[in-house]
Amino acid sequence: MIEMSDTMPPSISLRYCLDMSTITQAVSDLVKPRVALAQALAGESNEMIRSAMARREHVLNEKSANDFATDTDAAIELHIATRIAQLFPGDTLLGEEGGERVLGGRTASGVRWIVDPLDGTYNFIHGFPYVACSIAIEINGSIHAGVIGAPLQDELFVAVRGGGAWLHRSAAVPQRLSASDCTSLERALVGSVLPSASAKSFERVLPAWTAVARGAGSIRRTGAAALDLAQVAAGRMDGFFVMSLSSWDAAAGSLLVTEAGGVVCDFSGGGEFLHTNQVIAGTPAVSKALVRVLTEYAVSQ
Repeated sequence: MIEMSDTMPPSISLRYCLDMSTITQAVSDLVKPRVALAQALAGESNEMIRSAMARREHVLNEKSANDFATDTDAAIELHIATRIAQLFPGDTLLGEEGGERVLGGRTASGVRWIVDPLDGTYNFIHGFPYVACSIAIEINGSIHAGVIGAPLQDELFVAVRGGGAWLHRSAAVPQRLSASDCTSLERALVGSVLPSASAKSFERVLPAWTAVARGAGSIRRTGAAALDLAQVAAGRMDGFFVMSLSSWDAAAGSLLVTEAGGVVCDFSGGGEFLHTNQVIAGTPAVSKALVRVLTEYAVSQ
């Protein structure tokens, strides 16, 4: 068993942290304290998002057509970067808002944090309650931990490689997650991302999206891909696909899905989804069915 006192420096709040004794398989000493920090950061980010949504006053930066960042996105990423630099100087951060940089002025440690501080910014701007903070920990090119905070649902999704996927709610016993038992695309609830019609990628994405729509039970376009992946891990969605998804949206959720017994792959059925940016996730059967539909739209690296 991993005792809580062994997992985190004293400066990390216990408030948001899953009791690591729940995770019975071995977790390396390199990962333990970072998982604790990731949970604390996601919990703190949840509070920042809730507070900002209540104010409904946002400073907007339009990065491209209908693709916005807000002052809250920037503030959360800065908060995350500052905390990591304090506790783990030399770790690298790849963030949606600030790009990739080594933190704390040290030589790179080999540990990379992959962060989307506020997934679902368009939802956030409009007060639509489906947003998330996504934090993954990568070591030597492999995702070892993933945490996704869902502030409006008061949920924290946590996965550790080899330790399962878990759902943590305030004042509740952590719940181990399992993908659904859906075996048919025709009966599957599938999440996806479809850009606005004004986006340059719309015409390229639409044929693949339509092909799945013809075969799936129902498709949900929620506007927060990282949280959709968490829903697949929780068994609330049976599948997910997207033609182009940045690594900060896919990294944490991909580990949640696989640790919950699901499958994550690219459109050709391979494991290079963080490089091709084409992502399929779901139960084994639904993922396989999605590959059959989408393989003709696969891109080569």
